[in-house]
Amino acid sequence: MVNHMDMIDLILSRRAVRSFNSRELDEQTIEKILEAARYAPSPQNSQPWHFTLIRNKASLEYLASAAKHAVFLSKAPLLIIVTVNRDVALDDWLIQHNQHVYSGAAAMQNMWLAAWSLDIGCCWVTLDETTTRKLVAIPEEQVLIGALAIGYLDDNLPKPHEEGDRKPLSSMTSFEQFGKSEQCDTESCFTCLKLVPKSAARSFEGEEYIKYFCGQDCYTEWQKQTKKWLNDKK
Repeated sequence: MVNHMDMIDLILSRRAVRSFNSRELDEQTIEKILEAARYAPSPQNSQPWHFTLIRNKASLEYLASAAKHAVFLSKAPLLIIVTVNRDVALDDWLIQHNQHVYSGAAAMQNMWLAAWSLDIGCCWVTLDETTTRKLVAIPEEQVLIGALAIGYLDDNLPKPHEEGDRKPLSSMTSFEQFGKSEQCDTESCFTCLKLVPKSAARSFEGEEYIKYFCGQDCYTEWQKQTKKWLNDKK
């Protein structure tokens, strides 16, 4: 069984690594990383991804020179380019919402975490599409998602994440409606009321919902509005 605490620690400790030592990655290790990608989620289990491995130094240098923020790529032992088949057999709804494309990013994240668990560093690289397609002979139906530069860590380890490195969770979390905080104020309590039908005015569930999710101020306003609803029925 998966140790959930270890998994959370792995996710929180993951860093982008742009400096590698000269140790080569053996085939068994590379296969483990690719297996993690193979088990990523995809719409209707379509598994639309393809992984192209680049180890040729001249190719790595060429790709690095054509991209921005990618100087380190020329010294990476391995680059895995991830593409997704745009013509994969899926229903129109999933294709329309690009679910097959997004699954390619899920595969990349799986590889990154698998590598990190093996003390191997990675960094997501945004390659120049025209240069990459020509050099690697990527077919037209393949969507270029991105690439991972991969290698064993050298002595220049990135510093661990600190709380100050991340935006607070409250700044990126909403409840029921975009931009609505868990504890709303009196002025916004009628937004909350829209979530409680009139039929729930006397119900335990409706009352507890307001008390739990909106706080005392909104609950007080809810009680006032409930009386109005009940009076309207008379």
